[in-house]
Amino acid sequence: MGVPDTLASKSISNIKFRDANNTSLDKEFYVQWHITDMCNLRCNHCYQENYSPSSELTLEELKSIADEINRTLFRWKKDGRIAITGGEPFIRKDLVSLLNYLEQQPQIKKIGILTNGTLIKNNVPALQNLTKLHYIQLSLEGRKEKNDEIRGRGVFDQVIESTTLLKKAEIPVRWMITLHKDNAEEVPYIIDLALENNVDFLTFERLIPTGSGKTMDNFILSSQELSEIFEYIVKRSNEEYSKSSPLTILKLRTLWILIDPKSAEKNKQTPIQKEVGASCSIGNDSICILPDATVLPCRRLPIPIGNLKEDRLFKIWYTSPLLWDIRNKNNLKGKCRNCEYIPRCGGCRAMAYSVTGDYLAEDPQCWKQTK
Repeated sequence: MGVPDTLASKSISNIKFRDANNTSLDKEFYVQWHITDMCNLRCNHCYQENYSPSSELTLEELKSIADEINRTLFRWKKDGRIAITGGEPFIRKDLVSLLNYLEQQPQIKKIGILTNGTLIKNNVPALQNLTKLHYIQLSLEGRKEKNDEIRGRGVFDQVIESTTLLKKAEIPVRWMITLHKDNAEEVPYIIDLALENNVDFLTFERLIPTGSGKTMDNFILSSQELSEIFEYIVKRSNEEYSKSSPLTILKLRTLWILIDPKSAEKNKQTPIQKEVGASCSIGNDSICILPDATVLPCRRLPIPIGNLKEDRLFKIWYTSPLLWDIRNKNNLKGKCRNCEYIPRCGGCRAMAYSVTGDYLAEDPQCWKQTK
């Protein structure tokens, strides 16, 4: 386990991106960047526990990290996709200044903003000026009563209002729902509501009980429940695609390939649906940065692998034993170890860690039968 001997003996300056066994579908690299822990909501399933601004960086420090990301992407010859989030990113008064700075970075090609949708109204004019803004993601958990039970009173109406404002401003909107036992039955409603509100993208995440959400471990869907929900989502996605619907249902990352393996293989070359069946991105084509510059392999796998105030991104990427453990698929355990779909799935390492304490364990929600 750990960093391969062939790389450990190399000078950092001589290592190339392909040395990390990169298997990404294209030349993009994704950074989920949390610029603040502050938030005006306290959602039941949140992966945060701390909501204090004490550790967040100044605007100048954020710009320095943006420079580091841009330099690293240039060295790797990768295009950057940056998702700015929090906490609630719109709480920071200098958010637009940071976004404008990111716009100037040549290797950063697409910018997304992940927000709870309650503080957008006064920021729409500034957002319209961003040429690299790819989407704004708003979270919604179901019907008004269910959503507000999970996220807070009045939040449903604010998300719908923000969606309307963003669509009027011609800014692409993505909705995200976190799936668990308490809202799984809301999926058909959410899809219909997304169509009704002309939402551009809809994505579904699994509840991973970490942070404040640790108390919801009993709400994790069983493998059977999850397979039935995924099957329904794929069915609806195919129906909307056949009707040339403007709504794209993104079936991101692990386990989706089990529903329709043939389509997942075909869609490797199909731009609109290329995310179907994509493998876990840890150690492959993404990282997460916290408000204090700590680097995580994934926001839902809360094991620090470095800090950008102390080390270069390039060095962290190539010298993290955790990343190398996960890159080596022979390290995977249980049904994941010998699964034929490893290149297109690999299981969710964050879910494995949350449930078992071992990030190399099999995905607890996988329903694939093994011999």
